[in-house]
Amino acid sequence: MGQNGLNRRFRGSFVLKVDDRGRIKVPSQYLSILKEQYGNELYITSVNGDRVYLYPLNVWEGIEQSIEQIKVRSPEIDEYISRTSYWGNEGEVDARGRVLIPPDLRLESQLNGANLRIFGKIDHMVLWNEGLFKEKSLSGEFSDEKLQKVSRLINEQPALSSDE
Repeated sequence: MGQNGLNRRFRGSFVLKVDDRGRIKVPSQYLSILKEQYGNELYITSVNGDRVYLYPLNVWEGIEQSIEQIKVRSPEIDEYISRTSYWGNEGEVDARGRVLIPPDLRLESQLNGANLRIFGKIDHMVLWNEGLFKEKSLSGEFSDEKLQKVSRLINEQPALSSDE
């Protein structure tokens, strides 16, 4: 927990590289959150192979539980399960804060020998080849319309009471 008693979040981004054994070193800010709130176990996966999602295992298990609660699964949910299972592996942060990225996922997401960027996504992390991220995600403008939509969606969420 953070100083104010609330859960800390993965936020911001950091530049890193894959070592010669296929591991990344988790930035110290993220590592402390993992250890304090989640433990060392991760679910490492992708959907399209272009980026790597690193979920604390209990966060991933929460996603699985949410999927289990869906009465009628859409084709999109089934495809999501298939894709995340195809790329998915359980992993663990070692004593030095390193995580092995599976070889097929490293290759597909172009991580070997590249500058990488790891992003905090509140309750998980996402690893990108930095050049690929810039090409796919930063090539266009984030319009005022998109910003207004995000603001509306955030403000529509019900506030949590202090007992939750």
